[in-house]
Amino acid sequence: MRRSTSKHAGLFLVALSVHLVASPAVNSPEEPEAEAKAPTSVSEDSAASDPKNPPPVKPSREARSRGFELSLLVGLDVLASASYAYDTRVSLPCVDQLRYSGRQRSPGLALFAGGALTLPGPLRRITVGASINAGGPDSKDRPVIPAGVPTPFSKQNLYSDIQARYANRLGWKAALSPFIEHDVGFFRGTRVRAGYQHWAQFGSHTGSFAPADGSAVANYNVRLNLRSHLVRVSVNDYVALDDDTETSHRSKRRSGMIQQWGVMIGTHQTIMVFVGIGPFWQIAP
Repeated sequence: MRRSTSKHAGLFLVALSVHLVASPAVNSPEEPEAEAKAPTSVSEDSAASDPKNPPPVKPSREARSRGFELSLLVGLDVLASASYAYDTRVSLPCVDQLRYSGRQRSPGLALFAGGALTLPGPLRRITVGASINAGGPDSKDRPVIPAGVPTPFSKQNLYSDIQARYANRLGWKAALSPFIEHDVGFFRGTRVRAGYQHWAQFGSHTGSFAPADGSAVANYNVRLNLRSHLVRVSVNDYVALDDDTETSHRSKRRSGMIQQWGVMIGTHQTIMVFVGIGPFWQIAP
């Protein structure tokens, strides 16, 4: 009886041992599979949540599709130098009209107001515009008779009358000056353009003076002419306004202020520095 009991106990222990040994062998293929999947899931989550490795962003094509840009500017032209032509005609009593011509060089100032339009699409780098300029070279203090030319009247009397008559008024008419520019690059966040500008301005000094002490009055008419072909370089700083509402987004409009300054150098010893400011509007296609 004891042997039978011992035999059954031995068989039970053997069967239990075989079951315990076989159980890990059955479940073992599932554990490596889980372990193999875990690293993939962790790496994907880390790549998606890592701010240092953001997903690639497709480059914007907004600059390529830029639409019209309209800007209005007011500012100041400083003529460091300008050479203009003069044609002086003096009418003396009982004498044929006398005529003298030459050139003078003088600095000056002018106020300007104008506009510019940047073209859309393939021509988006080209800007055309024009300005109206009031002012000009300081001609009232410059001689209007060539040096060394003798005259039958007093030059000093003529010059004194011109200076007194035009002390508080302009001798030059307003000039309409068109220009065209092309974008050439950027400088510290500003847009640099280079192009061509044409300057054509006319003026006159008219009046009467005493040719000599105690003599009859003589009349004079001095015609002034300033023409110049200029190379123009401008720097344009755009400051957008913080008014991005839903309406502005729907219409694809952008507005703000533009600050502009530059230099022009051209024929007839013309050197000019200009500064301007005004609003601009951009309308995307």
